[in-house]
Amino acid sequence: ISSHFFDYCWHLWQSDVPRILQGFSELHNFSSNISDQHHNELYLTCERWYLCLKIIRQLTISGHQSDSKSMQEVRHVKDVSPVLLSAIQSILPYYSSFHERHPKLWEFIKRACTKMIKVLIAFLARHPYSFGDKSVLVPVMDFCLNKITNPEAELVSFEQFSIQCMVLVKSTLECKEYCPSLTGRVVDENALTLEERRKNMSSTIAGTLASLFPNDRVVLLCNVLVRRYFVLSASDLEGWTQNPEGFHHEQDMVQWTEKLRPCAEALYIVLFHQYTHLLGPVVVSILQEAMNSCPTSVTEITAGLLLKDAAYGAAAYVYYELSNYLSFTDWFNGALSLELTNDHPNMRIIHRKVALILGQWVSEIKDDTKRAVYCAGIKLLQDRDLAVRLAACRTLCLLIEDSNFSEKDFTDLLPVCWDLCFKLVEEVLEFDSKVQVLNLISVLLGHIGQVIPYADKLVLFFQKVWEESSGESLLQMQLLFALRNFVMALGYQSPICYTILLPILQRGIDVNGPDELNLLEDSMLLWEATLAYAPSMVPQLLDFFPSLVHIIERSFDHLTVAVEIVEDYIILGGTEFLRRHASNVAQLLDMIVGNVNDRGLLSVLPVIDILVQVHIT
Repeated sequence: ISSHFFDYCWHLWQSDVPRILQGFSELHNFSSNISDQHHNELYLTCERWYLCLKIIRQLTISGHQSDSKSMQEVRHVKDVSPVLLSAIQSILPYYSSFHERHPKLWEFIKRACTKMIKVLIAFLARHPYSFGDKSVLVPVMDFCLNKITNPEAELVSFEQFSIQCMVLVKSTLECKEYCPSLTGRVVDENALTLEERRKNMSSTIAGTLASLFPNDRVVLLCNVLVRRYFVLSASDLEGWTQNPEGFHHEQDMVQWTEKLRPCAEALYIVLFHQYTHLLGPVVVSILQEAMNSCPTSVTEITAGLLLKDAAYGAAAYVYYELSNYLSFTDWFNGALSLELTNDHPNMRIIHRKVALILGQWVSEIKDDTKRAVYCAGIKLLQDRDLAVRLAACRTLCLLIEDSNFSEKDFTDLLPVCWDLCFKLVEEVLEFDSKVQVLNLISVLLGHIGQVIPYADKLVLFFQKVWEESSGESLLQMQLLFALRNFVMALGYQSPICYTILLPILQRGIDVNGPDELNLLEDSMLLWEATLAYAPSMVPQLLDFFPSLVHIIERSFDHLTVAVEIVEDYIILGGTEFLRRHASNVAQLLDMIVGNVNDRGLLSVLPVIDILVQVHIT
């Protein structure tokens, strides 16, 4: 069926290409003499052609088993891909000339060229061996690499097309079928033959890729990515000035396939991983050049400062491999720490990248540098720019979560760190910003032992943020997680936070509450922690137990933590708890036994064991 449909659509698509190109040529040369009717007929032909393209893609992708499994050549990939590339090359020149005069067709050209590259990417993903044929891979990769490294001036604004070219190059470099196979020999003869064929094809394509990426081309691509695509534009800086929070989240959380710079960064990382030994010295050279041309005393936003920002980013993204070519201690003492002594507002650009570097290079921070790095993190959290402070939040999380975190070097920084966190939560407006600050607070509570001196402030903070988070279930989930860490950090002094903790807990474990679906799991974990660290049973906690019966009546999704809660109640509440809730315990066990699998049944046995011991005593 697929072949019949394909032949018809492919023939129609091919026959429409010259019609469209002829129509474009006439519009370009004789625009004033073209009637509206002719213009509309051309547009309808374009839309039919575009629909056929989508059908061809789907038939090629879904109409054949992946050639990585079947090891059978998919002829359609080899037939269609060169024609698609030719169509892109023929249509693309009209991009700039139609912008002002024919906006409707200009939009079509944008859609069509972007779609054709996406189709090639889909072919690569589904049928990598067929796409790896020299007749396909070589011209397609040459085209995309040239558009990345040397685009025509009129195409610079066509960012979506550049993004797709980068995606295709990145996908090719990452394609596992193009890497030499490391699998062992298979006993079965047929499987051995298939595996040998796979190895041979991978080896052939790897050779083709090696010819496409000679050293000078790899170095050129790396330089172009860093020096051109990493550099902040005037519109970036304007957006940052107008909305620092929005800029931070756009740079930090956007999908890499949606924006040009994140896409260039993703391609750079893959390229560096593939050619570390070649590019390590190159990146260090770019970094050294950027630092020499822009000293730490600079205050104006110059090309040199923007290049240094780009070079710092390049060094941050590949920290693991680059550490063999660059000493973090020397870099920090000789440049990064000095950057933070310049408080000019324009230095926010560099300060944000310093924050990124400190977080990424955490594994390379030596003991004698940790104190200075922690102080730098706190200084970044005090920056006047919100984007820098939010970047510092993430950096401090990474520093504190590091397995070699030195609490003694951070202890005296805690008071100012808490105050800065509380202040930042007050200042930020966006939901994602509040979650990021709460995450830092959770990390602090989970890794810092000295919490008691700040307990009163934390109680007030949690109460205020909870009240303000009404209707924001994702933010409340982060709050519940932070509260759990707070309870665990307080230990047996946790009752000092019961005034805020118990009302929040009561709401979270209510199966009839409006946010039950989102908050129940985190609320139950908080409930268990509250019981585990309670020095004694209090009446409010006793009153909560029937809620556990209602939860288990709904489902066994939370059975493991429910069993732990029952154990805590029996141990903490003893005979008083059993005298009041023995019937509820019996009802719980009756619901569980006979209605869960063996694993679920085994989880209940400790409860029965504890009940027997309590009864004997």
